[in-house]
Amino acid sequence: MSFTLRDGTKMQISDPAQVAAAQQYSVTLRGYPALYEWVKKHTWALHSPPADHDIVVTSGSNHTIEMIMSLLMDKGDTILCESYTYPHMIESLVIPKGFRVQGIETDGEGIIPGALSKALEQHTAQGGKPPRLLYTVPVGQNPTGVVTPLHRRQQIYAVCQKHDLVILEDDPYFYLQFSASSMAPRGLHNLGASYLSLDTDGRVIRLDSFSKVLAPGLRLGWATAAPALLEKLIFHLHGSTLGPCALSQVVVASLLQQWGEQGFEQHVKDMQQGYARRAHILHTAAEEHLTGLAEWQEPQAGMFAWLKLSGGIKDADEILDKLKEEKVVVVPGSIPCRQQCVCGLSVCLPACLPACLSVCLSVCLCISLTVRLWAVATLLFGETCVLAWTELSWWH
Repeated sequence: MSFTLRDGTKMQISDPAQVAAAQQYSVTLRGYPALYEWVKKHTWALHSPPADHDIVVTSGSNHTIEMIMSLLMDKGDTILCESYTYPHMIESLVIPKGFRVQGIETDGEGIIPGALSKALEQHTAQGGKPPRLLYTVPVGQNPTGVVTPLHRRQQIYAVCQKHDLVILEDDPYFYLQFSASSMAPRGLHNLGASYLSLDTDGRVIRLDSFSKVLAPGLRLGWATAAPALLEKLIFHLHGSTLGPCALSQVVVASLLQQWGEQGFEQHVKDMQQGYARRAHILHTAAEEHLTGLAEWQEPQAGMFAWLKLSGGIKDADEILDKLKEEKVVVVPGSIPCRQQCVCGLSVCLPACLPACLSVCLSVCLCISLTVRLWAVATLLFGETCVLAWTELSWWH
């Protein structure tokens, strides 16, 4: 098997053992050995988990979230999350399985610890079954784009210790952290502490993904957790799917070995710079045209910018038709809302950068779309000025 990367570099997979492994079911419990070893070494270098943890290669985060819910929750149980959260998790996993969801109030630093503590105390006072799981996206949160700082994570972790709550740390945008103002990439070793790095109790389940940093069609990620829970997760994974795609595992392991740590970090830096440039364009245009009409934070990570509308608009749905006419791409805040909604819009940064694997794998891994994303403009408020737009290839 041979592949050509975006920069023209050739990747050859000809070793008979690798080729054979790529064509079989995933027969090793924790993942293809070369990929498992890379992921574990990489995770320990970045997060240094203080308690006893292990790793399993997974079929992407969505399937892993579904498995974790099945292991830790019963029908009717409550899962806690940010007041605005990843819609697919709620609509495709929580609701169909009969779970309840409770949004916790957030601010510009993520979940408010006092609000989390109050919600848990109310459950205790009511005498019902307490929540077991806190689901959070702490970096570049979907849809608000918020990054939860270390001091806030420490406070939230302490609340979870007090109430014996498991933290499901879903962190697909971890590598996509940037400074839109300086444009300087942060690389791999300046990305901040994770919940996993604080986990002295073994109560954190951390999910990482190759979807945002390589290609979503690979359907690969990894979970880090305490061994007792991980063993159950491994049996669930192999019982439901016979393990992650072996071909994807072999290809990714070969790519990472060919790159080495330095090559992977350079790839991450390139992506960080691309997102920083897009975030800067969007933020600068918003400052010029939306000051006084909306509130927002300058994006620091991920793919999303969150706008809180003013100007008398009570519901973002009021302006959707006008937005469509002007080719403005937004998500109304009511869709990801898990609390009483405040009028808001989520704007996707112009696009995800193309995956590093090009042409040869593009047919089977992803669909290349040409999209035009028009940033939110003052036309939302009855005027005709458009902020900015860009046209590029989007791997969806």
